[in-house]
Amino acid sequence: MIQIDAEEFGRVIIIHVAGILTRETIREAEEAWDEELGRHPDVIALDFKNLAQIDSVSINHIFRLSRRMDEINIRLVIIDLSEPLKKIFEVVKLDRVVRIIPKNKFEAEFLK
Repeated sequence: MIQIDAEEFGRVIIIHVAGILTRETIREAEEAWDEELGRHPDVIALDFKNLAQIDSVSINHIFRLSRRMDEINIRLVIIDLSEPLKKIFEVVKLDRVVRIIPKNKFEAEFLK
């Protein structure tokens, strides 16, 4: 089960993802990402505060999303990633491709 909601703050969009992100739910997440990409923001943040679990298929999709966003000059940031998930992202080196920061730091930097 997954729940996805988006908020727009000018040229910044935050996509809140709650639940479990797996091969069964990744299509729904991709539809939300694609819709927001169509708005041509400067930054898209994936708020993973309430993300309980993620599988390798979904991590691969985030890698691909990051590359795609680089090509169209949109910055991808992940906010409020739990410590267990952060360790997974470090092991697969996703933290080298996508910036991972706490929400308060994100707000201070991008929502001034």
